[in-house]
Amino acid sequence: MRLDKFSVNLDVKHFSPEELQVKVLGDMIEVHGKHEERQDEHGYIAREFNRKYKIPADVDPLSITSSLSSDGVLTVNGPRKPTEVPERTIPITREEKAPLPAAQKK
Repeated sequence: MRLDKFSVNLDVKHFSPEELQVKVLGDMIEVHGKHEERQDEHGYIAREFNRKYKIPADVDPLSITSSLSSDGVLTVNGPRKPTEVPERTIPITREEKAPLPAAQKK
């Protein structure tokens, strides 16, 4: 089954939008997140990640968008180009050829 879009979802709840970056590099999408050391309930922690995804051939890299939900899910989307060609009738043309000359008798 083919979906109408390419989509990647990442849980990035530990990062703010300013700490995230989504780039298209050729036929790859790169998602990078980093925050400096900060204190949490267990002590101090610093986080960083890099994820790369191959963009499918039927997705235009210029059409890719990203959004961050309020619960910390980053979604990267790109619509797929239609692959189904609509049905159409192809007209038949007739080629008019002169009749072949009668075979010469020897």
